[in-house]
Amino acid sequence: MASFDSLVKEILPYVPGCPDSLIKTHLRAATIELCEKSRAFTHDLDPITTISGVYEYEFDQPVGTDVHQILWATYDGNDLDPISPRSLELNYPDWRNKSGIPTVYLQKTPDTFWLVPVPNANNANGLLLSVALKPSRTTNNIDTNFSNDYRDGIIYGTIFRLLRIPQKAWTDSIAASDYFNLFQAEISDAELRGRGGNIGVKRTVKYKSAGLSPRKRYGRYGKELDY
Repeated sequence: MASFDSLVKEILPYVPGCPDSLIKTHLRAATIELCEKSRAFTHDLDPITTISGVYEYEFDQPVGTDVHQILWATYDGNDLDPISPRSLELNYPDWRNKSGIPTVYLQKTPDTFWLVPVPNANNANGLLLSVALKPSRTTNNIDTNFSNDYRDGIIYGTIFRLLRIPQKAWTDSIAASDYFNLFQAEISDAELRGRGGNIGVKRTVKYKSAGLSPRKRYGRYGKELDY
């Protein structure tokens, strides 16, 4: 695992005087946004054993992460379809009282999901899930491979967030706008790469300055503009 602390020194030249703690807060926030919008940080959960009569199950994701979204699920090799809470109540009004072979799933919270119909038999390791992860709101770490592969996006997003903070010594709304555009481009790229299905924390991962000038200095993380 990589620590957000290790990235602070790369951000500080762009926001001189910014406290390390504030930089780490925005490093985490930028990484979470990148993960949520791109769904590029994927992970195959360990096989799950379902229990007869039990419809709610917990994710067993890596420490320091939250499940943003279930990408796909299979039960005994058959694909399960996602369903919204409204569609569940409209199409399966008595689902809590009926059991059978699950055909749909609902992610109820970042920690739990439901299977419908309620499983009617114990099934050892019969449920497989692939999920999109994101850092938790309290972690100080990020998967090393993901951090290395999407480093520019994390850096761009953090600088954008910090430069737009009003009335600070490092505030620069014009530079913030430029970094926002760079960040959005990295998100789009990460989304495309994530669709390739090669990124995950358990597989063999293929992941893919001094202070600011009076206006901005990009150095490594973007083209240098005229002041």
